[in-house]
Amino acid sequence: MNKREQDLSGKTYLVTGANSGIGLEAAKNFASRGATTLIVSRDKTRGEDARQAIIEHSANAQVYLYIADFSLLRSVNKLADSILAQHPTIHALCNNAGGSNAVRTVTSEGFETTFVSNHLGGFLLTMRLLPALRSAAQSGIARVVFTSSYGHKHSPLNFDDLGLSKNYKTLKAYGRSKLMNLLTARELQKRCDDYNIVASSFHPGAVRTPIWTKGGPVARILGIVLKPFMVSIEQGADTLIWLASSDADESVGANGHYFVKRQRAAIAPFASDEAAEKLWNHSIDLVAPYLS
Repeated sequence: MNKREQDLSGKTYLVTGANSGIGLEAAKNFASRGATTLIVSRDKTRGEDARQAIIEHSANAQVYLYIADFSLLRSVNKLADSILAQHPTIHALCNNAGGSNAVRTVTSEGFETTFVSNHLGGFLLTMRLLPALRSAAQSGIARVVFTSSYGHKHSPLNFDDLGLSKNYKTLKAYGRSKLMNLLTARELQKRCDDYNIVASSFHPGAVRTPIWTKGGPVARILGIVLKPFMVSIEQGADTLIWLASSDADESVGANGHYFVKRQRAAIAPFASDEAAEKLWNHSIDLVAPYLS
C-alpha cells in the first residue's frame, strides 16, 4: 500500500463492471488496503476469475461477487436487494459498469441498451443503495463515483429521444450516456449535501481495454487510431481510486464535479444544472416501479 493511501480496513467498497479493466484494477487496490470489496459482473465465470485475482493480489479474502445485467432493471433491483441484505453499510459505490453497442437494440423492458446499461441501471442501483451510503456517512464520508468520459462534450441530450430512436450512432449513444453519468453525479451531490455523501465523475482517458472491440467498426477504427496515445489500465484507474478513497482533506472540492487526472476539468456548456435536474426527474420516473 502506498504510504499516501489511507487504510480502508472496516470499510465496504462496491465496484460495478469489476471483472476487467479499470474496475478490476480499482477493486484490487481497495482490497489490498483492507476494504471489504464487493464486485459486480454480468458473467459468473469471468466474475469468479476476477474475484480470485483480487484475493491473490491483495491477500484479502473479504471479496464478494455479485452477478447482474445492467441492461435489465429487474436484474439491478435484485442485485440491490442482495447487497442491502448482506451489507447495510457501504462507504463507496463506484458506478463503472457500461459499454458500447455497434447497432441500436432495445431490451425486453423496452429501453435502448446503451441508455439503460450505462446510465439507468447505475442510477437505479445508486437510488436503492442510498440507505447504505447514508449509514456510512453517519461516521465519515461516503462516496459515489461515476465513470464518465471526455466524449460527453460532443453529445448533448435530446429529452424527446433519449433512446436515440432516430439517427443512432455508436459514439453518439456512448457519449450521451457518459454525459448522463456526469449529470447524475452533479444532481446527486445537490440532493445529498446534508448526508455527508460526496459524488463525482471522471474521465479515465483512452484506456487499453477490450471496449474498443465491442462498439462496431467505428469504435474499432478509433481504437486503432488512438492506440499510440492510450494509457495503461493502471493509469486509467488512478482517478477513480483517488476519488473513491482519498483522505477527507483531499476530497474537498470534489463535490459533484468532473475530473481528469485528479484535476477538476471543464465540462460541456450543455451539461447544465437544468439538464441535470431534468434528467434526474425523468430517470426517477423510469425506475419508479423499483423504488416503491
